[in-house]
Amino acid sequence: MLPLPENEDSRLESLRSFRILGTSCEQEFDDIAQLAAIICDAPVAVIAFIDEQSVWFKAKIGLELDEIPRDDSFCTHAILQSDVLIFPDPISDERFMSGFLVKQNGIRFYAGIPLITVDNHAIGTLAVMDRVPHLTTAEQIDSLQILARRIVAELETRRSTNAQSPHQRLHLEPRRQRSITVLIVEDNDNLRNLLQRTLEGVGFSVLPAADGAETLRWSEQHEGTVEILVSDIVLPELNGLELSKRIRARHPEAKVLFITGFGADQFPELREYAANILEKPFPPSELLRKVADVLSQGKAATGAG
Repeated sequence: MLPLPENEDSRLESLRSFRILGTSCEQEFDDIAQLAAIICDAPVAVIAFIDEQSVWFKAKIGLELDEIPRDDSFCTHAILQSDVLIFPDPISDERFMSGFLVKQNGIRFYAGIPLITVDNHAIGTLAVMDRVPHLTTAEQIDSLQILARRIVAELETRRSTNAQSPHQRLHLEPRRQRSITVLIVEDNDNLRNLLQRTLEGVGFSVLPAADGAETLRWSEQHEGTVEILVSDIVLPELNGLELSKRIRARHPEAKVLFITGFGADQFPELREYAANILEKPFPPSELLRKVADVLSQGKAATGAG
């Protein structure tokens, strides 16, 4: 028998109120799924919503399916609780051994975070999966929970906006700035590509680099203005703090946005730049907001120097 939440009727009503089911792919959600896969080093990641009969994927990485039956699905169980649900060996679990993802797609690991709305309804999940046994750290689970909250916040904002103006679509993008050049420094290839795609998608000109040396080469070769440096703090050889000093020596007008996965409190020298620090993990929309905020500052006082 299909396990159902106690508030199933009101849960379904809440799900429908977001008008998300059956909508087309959106970069906003695709990028969050990609971030989840990167963070957990997993080949499969999904943002799923659960209606009466099926589990529908709004975003998916490493999976070709649009939806699966709700019966025997991991998500059916994930929405029954408020915390992460992990199935380290689903093939030995009688609830899932004949399930669609296990039998047809070879899934051998699942970790899912319920997407819980402000009215306390679990309408879906953010999940990562693997086709081999997989370990998940506490830090990775924390990151998934952050991303899950971001998904719900995006949905709640859209619902609120639609209620105020049904014909108005919310755009969480800064004003298009086609002349603005951004230097991105991130040594994780997948994350760097994701950040580049996000910024280019709203019209920025992006110069991506994997380390400080490559960034300095870009800086020397670029004849125009560099408006902003988006840099990880911990980098091979030349860290983000020293890099920002060198970039601003050549481009004194450049502003700086630091990104870090270690927590800004671990870098006391960054306290004066607290407004210009973005802690990982973050959804693409937050990067766009932060870049827009940094660029709107009245003077180039955000870098180290």
